[in-house]
Amino acid sequence: MRINIPWNRYALIVELADRLKDRCPQFGKTALQKMVYLLQEAYGVDCGYRFDLYTYGPFSSELLQDLDLVEGMEGVNVVPVISRIGGYQIVLGARSQILKKKAEDFLGSEEVSNALDKLADEFGGYWAKDLELRSTILYVAKDLMRSCGSVSQTDLARIVKEIKPKFPDAEVQQAINEMVEKGYIRRRQTNRSCH
Repeated sequence: MRINIPWNRYALIVELADRLKDRCPQFGKTALQKMVYLLQEAYGVDCGYRFDLYTYGPFSSELLQDLDLVEGMEGVNVVPVISRIGGYQIVLGARSQILKKKAEDFLGSEEVSNALDKLADEFGGYWAKDLELRSTILYVAKDLMRSCGSVSQTDLARIVKEIKPKFPDAEVQQAINEMVEKGYIRRRQTNRSCH
């Protein structure tokens, strides 16, 4: 009997904690969710997670379960942040290198390694709320492409603003422009609104 253990997924959590430890202002549970979503959807790396839209943007319950398992295996430590900001910080655990070794073919592949480099360069310096906005924009854009075959910037901004009313219009528009300019959203302008 063979047990199918998703070492690639476990090692990815450790690798992100390692790569983002000196870049991300606070690499916690929310930032992890958004980084893995962006890795899958913006960079095309199949991480094996299914994401749905929740309060703080795209969320995978499987990823949260995997984080608990990786912490139990001492690949990472999830430490509460005692400050006004609150939340958590994910840091490397005592057995982080052992877990990464189990998925060295996956992590070391050119496709995954390049995608992780780009992810860290493009999004590594963002706070969780900035990642929340950008991942939500990408989620809505992909949904519009599936249902309408196109993404109008007007529809995208309107829907994101309905989902995320806490973000000012200008911030939503700036983040959309950024995602379009970087090529994460392929825009096909249409004269009619889909919704």
